[in-house]
Amino acid sequence: MTDVPALRFDHYEIIAPLGKGGMGEVYRARDTRLNREIAIKVLPAEFAPDADRLRRFELEAMATSSLNHPNILTVYDFGTHDGNPYLVMELLEGGELRAQLGAGAMPVRKAIEYAQQIAAGLAAAHDKGLVHRDLKPENLFVTKDGRVKILDFGLAKLTQLRNADRGMRIAEDADTLMQSPDGNPNSAIPNLQLTIPGTVMGTVAYMSPEQVRGQDLEQRSDIFSFGLILYEMLAGQHAFQGKSQAETMAAIANAEPPELNETNAKISPQLEKIVRRCLEKKPERRFQTASDLGFALEALSTPSSSGANRTEAVQALDTATMTKRGGWRERIAWIAAGVLALALLALGVAYSRRPALEAEMVRLFVNSPEKATRFDYPTISPDGRTLAFVATVEGKTQLWVRPLNATTTKPLAEVGSYVTRPLPFWSPDSQFLAFFDGGKLKKVALSGGAPVILCDAPSAGGGTWNREGVILFGDGAAGIKRISANGGAVTVTRTVDSSRGEIYHIAPIFLPDGRHFLFYLANSDPTKRGAYLASLDGGEAKLLLPLDSPLVGVTTNPAARNESYLVFVRQGALLAQAFDFNRNQLTGEPVRLAEQPHFIVANDGSHIQSSLSANGVLVLIEGNANQQLAWFDRAGKKLGTVGSAGIYGVPRLSPDEQRLAVGRRELQTRTSDIHLFDLARGTDTRFTFDPAPDIYPCWSPDGSRLVWTSTREGVGNLYQKAASGAGQDEALLRSAYPKLALGWSADGRFILYRESGAQTSNDLWVLPLEGERKPWPWLNTPFSEISGKFAPDGKWIAYDSDESGRREIYLQAFVPGAPASGGKWQLSTNGGDTAQWRRDGRELYYLSADNKLMAVDVTLGTEVKAGTPHELIALSSIRRITGTNYTLTGDGQRFLFVTSADEASVPPFTVVLNWMAEMKW
Repeated sequence: MTDVPALRFDHYEIIAPLGKGGMGEVYRARDTRLNREIAIKVLPAEFAPDADRLRRFELEAMATSSLNHPNILTVYDFGTHDGNPYLVMELLEGGELRAQLGAGAMPVRKAIEYAQQIAAGLAAAHDKGLVHRDLKPENLFVTKDGRVKILDFGLAKLTQLRNADRGMRIAEDADTLMQSPDGNPNSAIPNLQLTIPGTVMGTVAYMSPEQVRGQDLEQRSDIFSFGLILYEMLAGQHAFQGKSQAETMAAIANAEPPELNETNAKISPQLEKIVRRCLEKKPERRFQTASDLGFALEALSTPSSSGANRTEAVQALDTATMTKRGGWRERIAWIAAGVLALALLALGVAYSRRPALEAEMVRLFVNSPEKATRFDYPTISPDGRTLAFVATVEGKTQLWVRPLNATTTKPLAEVGSYVTRPLPFWSPDSQFLAFFDGGKLKKVALSGGAPVILCDAPSAGGGTWNREGVILFGDGAAGIKRISANGGAVTVTRTVDSSRGEIYHIAPIFLPDGRHFLFYLANSDPTKRGAYLASLDGGEAKLLLPLDSPLVGVTTNPAARNESYLVFVRQGALLAQAFDFNRNQLTGEPVRLAEQPHFIVANDGSHIQSSLSANGVLVLIEGNANQQLAWFDRAGKKLGTVGSAGIYGVPRLSPDEQRLAVGRRELQTRTSDIHLFDLARGTDTRFTFDPAPDIYPCWSPDGSRLVWTSTREGVGNLYQKAASGAGQDEALLRSAYPKLALGWSADGRFILYRESGAQTSNDLWVLPLEGERKPWPWLNTPFSEISGKFAPDGKWIAYDSDESGRREIYLQAFVPGAPASGGKWQLSTNGGDTAQWRRDGRELYYLSADNKLMAVDVTLGTEVKAGTPHELIALSSIRRITGTNYTLTGDGQRFLFVTSADEASVPPFTVVLNWMAEMKW
């Protein structure tokens, strides 16, 4: 390593060197602006004049920054400081795959697990048109938690660019340089061109046949390199070995590698066939995509360490059809279905006949329906056989189901708009699903039919169903309520006691006895926040487990019927801990199941995207997919982006349109804060710093102040501070119920906000900023009003309400100090929420129930005249994340949405079987 080139690179503070390669030097550093440690790759200044090297360095930055996948190194930034080009990346803890290969062959299960992750990362890169071209163990990093990351896209190219730059190829390191051929071995390499200007790219031992010939490369070349790596992981040696680089290249082009079972008897014929298919000499005979390769790996059932008492789930693969795109996918779908069925059968047999420790943990993946733009809320049935989820396909959001032993999915019921939070839960016999929609609790039979409304449930706080037909559901500040599964009267089982600091009760879960249940209690005292144990028979609730979010689920330990496991999230990790429900206490230590399960942040806390069956099948979404702030015009054309990828919520443009306030969540610190973007300078400044979540920013009309919601005192209260960041956070409004600021009147005299109360759910209130500042309820109804906006003239408020049975946009006059009264106009015609105004008040925008941005012409006066709403943008085409996530310029010409940073795919569900085999009883 050379000396550290500078103590600081812009706002990055260099800490220590990490390593050095042909494309630069890597350092551990700190991002002083976001207060996190990162890695920074620096191209030394003496190489900056080298146009080819600089071009490749810039190519790596552009190529990698376009990718967002848990198995690819994340790139945050790229710049130049004092003549040193640099690349800012996530800091990884662990080591290169090469270090593990030094000990010889890997256990088969670990090799397959790594291979699945590498294939998933390659599939994401290939979907973006990127071919790595230098895949090797040195470019694969294994983190301490076992996640494989693909590194170094410095040789990557866009397939659509073809090989126009082929005459400018540069070798990476000394071991990748190829000299002019001499000797007989080279004569065996057909069409090898070594004397042309430039040199073949890549590392010899991991090249494809077309790579050693200097031919055009595409994604199937990466699949060959992948096969070489998988071979080495399984065999403990290279597939092709020669005394010189030329001999190795000749072997790659013409020879076949030794049989894998000659070096490792534990390798199944099915796994051998997959490796062989990757290593076909002709690209058309290999797997055609990394996705197909991933499916094949998922279909494997790996042998245990002993190799005994195991059944191969797949007896044979028709490898002759693997290269046929349609044929392969059709067959692998059936293979995967068979594997799932056998795995579930094995799971039941293991529970009833064998000690659990003889079983192995198995991880499978379930992909979204075709053309889905939303795929979330996975919910596994109690018997572990059927998966329910929410998906939006072609603009329609529905509750879907899929048997795990089948390849087909079917929609059961519509669940309103794209932004709906249905929180589905199963009947104990796995034949019905209950869910929240439009302020109601509904149920629908798995066999089909129209949903049945059970009762009002405006807060949608999760539910549970016991074998006696009792349903409990959370209703926020109204507590835990009870109803029969056949409908009828609703009673309150647990009441929120605000005198004890309680804020809301949500997410009840019955224990196996059907009488006791757990629920999540939010309290203004953080030490009293968590999972509480209660009973249908009444009595005091007991704090069982301090938590910041609801439990995922409860499952019974098959080896000890009086013992269950609680699955929950703490400090960003999914954990399981034994619970003796005879003594009603936790035992042992928690065991880590997964890192960073996906969550959805809501006004009543974070809802974890995970579910647990009664017999231990776990399903979850892993990781929080990065999002991107992106501008679009009225036709839906993307105009540009703001800031780097991250997790964002509720962007708000300043009145002068020079700054953007937005909520941002940091996974590493698990904090949610308001950030300010200077749109002209491109800078990002953190605005709030309290450890508690700070969300929903709202600008004053002159742009001098910001109001936002913070839960630092337990409940969501309103705070304000100068937009310059000067001064301290000031509490603007405190009350017993959660609040969200929605808008500021143009004259600066009033703030419209939403309050979630105990009796009438979500209502609209107004806070005057003059005199005694005593707020009053502007719209207090039995229905749910989620959002509202003052018209630019300050005399009207546009809001959404579900009074008609679905959410629609209404307009009503605003009179200071008085509740809403007089005439009311419905502006939307096909469902609507999240209204926004054009600066002149002559056009209003909203999000329709079928996931479109709509516009309607409005004339305000003594009477309102409204035109017919018309579509501007089909939001499914730009991968909108949540309904409140957009803002616009005053002229209504540009719209900023929070979109998915990876527009190519929707993250799959992970299904985990036999995870209790990892527990120690």
